[in-house]
Amino acid sequence: MRWNEPENEAPVRMERSNGYLICLQRRYLAEYPYWVNDRPMPAMPLNAGQFLFLDLNEEHASVTRGAVDCVSMYASHEALQQFHDEHDLGSVGPLRTASGVAFDDGVIRNLGECLVTAFERQEPATQLFADGIALALLTHISAAYAERPVVVHAIRGGLAQWQERRAKEMLLANLDGKIGLGELARACGLSRSHFAREFKATTGLPPLQWLQAQRIERAKNLLLKPSVPIELIAHQCGFTDQSHFTRSFSKVVGVTPGSWRRLRSL
Repeated sequence: MRWNEPENEAPVRMERSNGYLICLQRRYLAEYPYWVNDRPMPAMPLNAGQFLFLDLNEEHASVTRGAVDCVSMYASHEALQQFHDEHDLGSVGPLRTASGVAFDDGVIRNLGECLVTAFERQEPATQLFADGIALALLTHISAAYAERPVVVHAIRGGLAQWQERRAKEMLLANLDGKIGLGELARACGLSRSHFAREFKATTGLPPLQWLQAQRIERAKNLLLKPSVPIELIAHQCGFTDQSHFTRSFSKVVGVTPGSWRRLRSL
């Protein structure tokens, strides 16, 4: 959420919902009028990188002034309970929220900035990316903000051979990343959280990073064929377009696809 109207006031009201909202500020936000359940409440100014952590079982309203640049992340009680069930953590107790208080947490800040990077790219974020951010958020707030803190233990042993084979087959059949952790997990008979952890334990990489590595390797093989246009390679390897392919390839390999092809032809 972003706007820049320094002379105007913007009323904001968040309706009740059975869940929690994190509002990460990316620039300084001065003290502002604030109400909870129609009662006026003090509200601290927020520096860039700080956030509000709100229980949406209460109704929050405010009037903000000036420029606003924030990232909102919502976790429903249902999603939290599903995450706890997947890890045999029991029922979800209340999280330690505080109305109008500025929180400072490097993990939340980094997750928010990952989302900003994805939003600002021309290509859409993949389902695997969104699922990975969601699981990271649920893990962190369960461990750091629960009234009864929980510990999510690492999974040892990794995937069985048939699970690893099935997961990799499904990922390679969806090079564009338009497959979610839920679908992969169901095919392996696991929960999303357990699948993500055991896949990394087996391969050394999270599913999204493993898939990205496979896309780059497939692209290299196609680049060795001079007759195949780079635009076609981008499409066959699951990239949105040639520009997306060039950025991703250069980030991993250090040179553009065209330069890499020319160097290999010498």
